[in-house]
Amino acid sequence: MRIVKTKTAVKLVLFIAIVASLFTFVFMSEDSEISVNIPNTPSIPEPTDTSKEEKPEDQPAPAPEPEQVGLEDDGLENRVSTIASRQAAIDGHKYLTENEKIEMYVKEENLSIVIRDKNTGAVMYSTIEKPVQSNEAWTNFMKSSIVMEYLVGTNIVTYRADMYSNNPKKEITYKEDGFHAKVTYPELEITFELNVSLTDSGLVTEIPKDKIQENNERYKVSGFYVYPFLGYSKLGEREGYMFIPDGSGALIHLKDNDGKFRQPYSEMVYGNNVGIDDPLVLSLFNGMNPFNNPEKILAPVFGMVQTDTNIGFLGIIEEGQYSAKIEAYPSGAILPYNWVTSKFIYRQVYNQPTSQQSGTMVVRQRNMNDFNIRVRYEFLSQEKATYFGLAERYRNYLLDNQLIMKREDDFKVRVDMFGADVENGLISKKNVTMTTFGQASQIFNDLQSKGIDQILSIYKGWQNKGYFAGLPFRSFKPESALNDDKSLLDLIDESKEQNIDLFLYHDALRINLAENRNPTYKVMRKFNKRQYSEDVYGKVYKSFHYLQPKSSVDTLERMQKQYSNHGVDQLLIAGISNQLFSFSDSNKEYDRITTKGYYEEIISNYDQQFDLLLEQPFSYLWKYTNAMIDLPASSSGYVFTDEDIPFIALTLKGIVPMYSEYVNFQANQVEFFLKLVEQGINPSFLLTHEDPAALLNTNSSSIYSSKYERYEDVIEQYYFDLKEIHETTKNSVIVNFQRSNGITTVTYDNGTTIYVNYQDRDVKVAGQTIQALSYKVVRGR
Repeated sequence: MRIVKTKTAVKLVLFIAIVASLFTFVFMSEDSEISVNIPNTPSIPEPTDTSKEEKPEDQPAPAPEPEQVGLEDDGLENRVSTIASRQAAIDGHKYLTENEKIEMYVKEENLSIVIRDKNTGAVMYSTIEKPVQSNEAWTNFMKSSIVMEYLVGTNIVTYRADMYSNNPKKEITYKEDGFHAKVTYPELEITFELNVSLTDSGLVTEIPKDKIQENNERYKVSGFYVYPFLGYSKLGEREGYMFIPDGSGALIHLKDNDGKFRQPYSEMVYGNNVGIDDPLVLSLFNGMNPFNNPEKILAPVFGMVQTDTNIGFLGIIEEGQYSAKIEAYPSGAILPYNWVTSKFIYRQVYNQPTSQQSGTMVVRQRNMNDFNIRVRYEFLSQEKATYFGLAERYRNYLLDNQLIMKREDDFKVRVDMFGADVENGLISKKNVTMTTFGQASQIFNDLQSKGIDQILSIYKGWQNKGYFAGLPFRSFKPESALNDDKSLLDLIDESKEQNIDLFLYHDALRINLAENRNPTYKVMRKFNKRQYSEDVYGKVYKSFHYLQPKSSVDTLERMQKQYSNHGVDQLLIAGISNQLFSFSDSNKEYDRITTKGYYEEIISNYDQQFDLLLEQPFSYLWKYTNAMIDLPASSSGYVFTDEDIPFIALTLKGIVPMYSEYVNFQANQVEFFLKLVEQGINPSFLLTHEDPAALLNTNSSSIYSSKYERYEDVIEQYYFDLKEIHETTKNSVIVNFQRSNGITTVTYDNGTTIYVNYQDRDVKVAGQTIQALSYKVVRGR
């Protein structure tokens, strides 16, 4: 008789439960296949082992656990939402200052502010005056303008000090445009300073790092919340939404969620910090990743819009974004309030291995991350108080501060080529050739013969050993198996003659230690001194490692000379364009700002010498790229989000060309095409000459549909349809964007209006009939 081990039994039960959940999800989902007459692609085949300390009696209570509180109180806040004229005080807040658009009121007790729109009388509050019945910690949190998190001794638990607990002392100095406050916690021996200043269009809040004083080794600052409840609402008492920059952007409506959400949205700006954060992976799924990675935050922004009183704000993190989180709490996630905020992290805790085989202890980060906190709140009113208004305001902010450069708004179809990869053989790796340089030339010639003469192409897998085996790039050595009647340099020269923009793909982040153990390059080590491993669950290579930032710079500087010597002047840099991490080297810790400094300097150098593209870049690099590549088409699809919005596309349309993610791999081709029309995004395709079935046993097995013969007609349709639309909107920016009942109306500053109908029936809008699942362009007069 075979006895099943307890561990095995537990895994089996978990597996059955997960599989059952997946079947339930699949078979209970609604089908939505609709055939239409627009371009279609062809049918296609917390750490587990940690040290624990008991909390000494003299330690403060830790930050409350994330559990729901006060949900039994379903009363409304009943604060006045509009006030007709200027007041001496509003809800205990005294009048302080004003500009042409808004007034600011302040309450000394907790440094709370109230903003009143002078045109509409709409009022926005920054703290909760009478929180729902809750524990003392959450009550004080809700009533506070600034909340400081701190660590005690070697204890890994995070504690909170707000405007009420720990008996803070406040010294307030009023200025013409705002106030300055010095906040001291005598028991903790921690002091920080807050500056709040009214600007022409909003306000700026600042906490300078050099004004943070820690005078007791026992107590160390961990982070800050800055005006976390600005614009909050309770349950469903207000109309509007919170904006989060998840992927393309998403909205969370201000509604009563009946307590069904247990967790908030909480993500690091510019993605997770893999140098400190430890991902939680179910060991049940050995050799595979059961989860889709969430979309990254590409820009440090967030927002709140209250549509019932037509007031809103766009929060822009101007300093500290490299160590910041965006958090949004739909009502019911811990509290019965809707609130969105920024959170800044000065110190974290992480797992420190205690032996080579097993065992870990949790330790805290030794030094504070090196940044100031600075958040700008841009207020919007009346018809501008919409999510489009937020995007428009961010566009102007980027241009005014030269954080992005206006580029020529050309229309091109992006047809990327995939060269080679490797698969395992009996003795050694075997090359899998998908598109030779001569075959790429044939594809370009065939497209141009059809009248498709505006082409941008990124050649992936061109280097020695192909796409993955050749990492990192050490020399300009094209894969010899791709040479036929043409070399790579021949293809580059021919492309220039034919006015084809051909870019070479360069991943400057990763190193394949299975193929390259060159001690010249340092591999990135996390704060715990262990090498970071990026698990990819590939057929040949299971994981890759990251180069230390200095090594990435060294390889790029070396390749910079080689590219130049070979006449290569069009490049796409990947990897370092959308990854930031903390790391350790020689027993020293370096934060993400250090990594950013290395990356931005070398990318700036490349931008000065080459025609440069960056793959889905973070916003601090937007001014260096000549186009936005792989623009996210959606958000991560969290259960608490109510609507995806094209925030980045609305911001950048007409400023810099934008290219979509690959059309090949979109589940709903009809909807995706209409999104390209709606947002003014150029289409992208990934092509191979050979059937992608040849990639089945390579790390590129996810490329399941790419053969040119299957896509040549689709590319032609997309090209001519979208090019015709582009000719009516070229170099124009979007000035209005509205969605209602499956109809989107997009208005450009040259007067052109585009109507997009996502419904399965014809509709009539503004005297125009738009066919089902189609669009109509009305040129400006």
